[in-house]
Amino acid sequence: MPDYDPTLTQVLAAFQLQPAAIRSIVACEGGLSGSEVWKVEVALASYCLKLMPADFSVNRLLAAHHAAHQRREHGMTYLADYLPASTGQTYAQADGRLWELQTWMDGSPPVVPYSVPQKQAMFEAIAEFHAKHESPPRETEVSPGIKTRIELCEKWRLKHVRDQLPSLHSFGHPQWKPALEEFLDSFVHYHARLGSLLLSLEHETYLLEDCIADPRPENFRFDGDYLTGLFDLGSMRWDNIALDLSRLASEVSHNGEVDWNFAFQAVQLIRPLTPSEERLAIVFDAANVLLTGLNWVQWLVIDGSSFANCDHVSARLSHLTARLEKIEKHPAW
Repeated sequence: MPDYDPTLTQVLAAFQLQPAAIRSIVACEGGLSGSEVWKVEVALASYCLKLMPADFSVNRLLAAHHAAHQRREHGMTYLADYLPASTGQTYAQADGRLWELQTWMDGSPPVVPYSVPQKQAMFEAIAEFHAKHESPPRETEVSPGIKTRIELCEKWRLKHVRDQLPSLHSFGHPQWKPALEEFLDSFVHYHARLGSLLLSLEHETYLLEDCIADPRPENFRFDGDYLTGLFDLGSMRWDNIALDLSRLASEVSHNGEVDWNFAFQAVQLIRPLTPSEERLAIVFDAANVLLTGLNWVQWLVIDGSSFANCDHVSARLSHLTARLEKIEKHPAW
């Protein structure tokens, strides 16, 4: 039997997978969140073992597991299922961190340029997530996402007014510096317009429910154009469907532009949208284009955070700069 990391075998034993049953444990490439992932193979199945980021809460993890389980019972069997540990819970704890074991998603991630059927399937999956569950939306209320973006816009506006925007003079990654400078310059130019736009929706109310919040194409799996899997609900939060719609629409945008008609029509096949929800998605997108880059300035320049995969960082920055090139003609304005 191979000599596996004892922590991994300890955690798998907590999920009732004993060392003798394990055929292989292979580390997989993680994302940018700080989580770590392994593919675990036994005789008749494969699983995904995931170590959650530091300080990830139990309540947040269980909420994601409950949302997936509920929707799987309503036919979304392409969502990952979470296996119970010997405690009866769908997580284990080791070394002060949370672990989960989920079913392995067969298929391959879509690659750019995404085919029309793949994009259609991804939008339909988002719509199904919001349509296929037992609990109705909790209430009609203001969007937490709009509140968050108003606060973020004001935080950076004050930095600009007080001449406290970070300097990139000594930033140690020259390949990223032009993008970060563009993010700061664009915010200085557009923050007044963005602030007014967000405040115009500050008191609008919407149906709020579980949102995936960060539905990236790399979290989908396909067999050709057939959707076989959707995983990673770790960013899940409470908001309107417009949050998920805006995120995915941006992710599959072409040459920096979003095909809103395609996005809306694909979702409407399963989950009807109101005109105010369509408008909210467009406003979310404009805010995301201008504010997400500032998050990267915070992480890379102010916090000095490091990421294991520099190519992922470069890809995210490149995507944002492509979107910024078209911001002047954004339909939100």
